[in-house]
Amino acid sequence: MPTHLFPATLLVINALLYAVVAWLFISAPLEWFRALEISWRSNAGFTELRTAYVGLMGAMALFFALCAWIRDWRAPGLAMMAISYVTLVLVRSWGILVEQAYNTVVLQIYVAEWLGLVLSLLALFVIRRGR
Repeated sequence: MPTHLFPATLLVINALLYAVVAWLFISAPLEWFRALEISWRSNAGFTELRTAYVGLMGAMALFFALCAWIRDWRAPGLAMMAISYVTLVLVRSWGILVEQAYNTVVLQIYVAEWLGLVLSLLALFVIRRGR
C-alpha cells in the first residue's frame, strides 16, 4: 500500500471495527456484556451500557468513515483516534495493572487499543510529513 493511502485506509478500518462492535452489542448484547463481565441491576443500567456501546461506537464509526472520505477531515479524524486510544489505554491500564480487573477478552481489547494508538500516531506522522 502506498504511504499516502495509509491514513485514509486506517480510518476506514477503524470505522469498520467500531461498526462491528456496535453491531455486536445490537445483535447479542447480553452475550457480550457477559464476556466482558459487565453486570447491571436495572433496565436503566442496561440502557446506559447499550447507549455507550452501540450509540457511541456507532457515532465513532460514522465519524471515522466521514474522515476517511473527506480529505480535509483526515488529520482531525486521526487526532481524535489517537486521543481516544490514549484515554482508552490509560483507563484500561489502570484497571488491568493497578486494580487487577481483567479477563481474556479485556486483555485482547487492550492489545487492540495499543495497536490502534500506535497506528493512529503513525498515520498522523504520515499526514504531517506529506504536507
